[in-house]
Amino acid sequence: MRKSVYKSAMEQVKINDKFKEETYKKIMQTTPLKEEVKMKKSMKLSLKNFGLIVTACTVLTVTYTMTQHLKSDTQSTIVEIDKPQTTAKAVVNIEGTITEVTANGKSFKIGDLWVTITDKTQLGIKGPTAAKPSEELLQKEFKVGNFISGYTSQDVTTGKVTADVIYNNMAPATDN
Repeated sequence: MRKSVYKSAMEQVKINDKFKEETYKKIMQTTPLKEEVKMKKSMKLSLKNFGLIVTACTVLTVTYTMTQHLKSDTQSTIVEIDKPQTTAKAVVNIEGTITEVTANGKSFKIGDLWVTITDKTQLGIKGPTAAKPSEELLQKEFKVGNFISGYTSQDVTTGKVTADVIYNNMAPATDN
């Protein structure tokens, strides 16, 4: 292969050793070494990383503190709300089929429990969600075989109570 013209010309030029040393020193003074450049870059990166780590820790600390604060607020709210709520099942303690009715029709027997109806006994369901009187499952007379549901504030284990409320008095279904 033939050498390039540039290389052959450069080989012919004789360079002084002193000139070579001075040129090398100037180059070294103006151009940083690769190791120095790498160190400067790594220090910049580590400072950036340190800043990011401090920021992330601050965010996590604030988030944890806010979560604990909200959790304590929620727990106090739960304690305030944690009261037994009345449900329809809880207020029905008279329920079953009438097996016997007195002559005046004001008392009836459901299982072993005698229930007396007075003028103070509320008939039907009252309130904003109650059905219309025409749609209620409440017959006027208490008859053997009717299904009853109601409530009394008295102890039903005594065997005889006065009803506070009669919700339903339904006749048995008949086959037509």
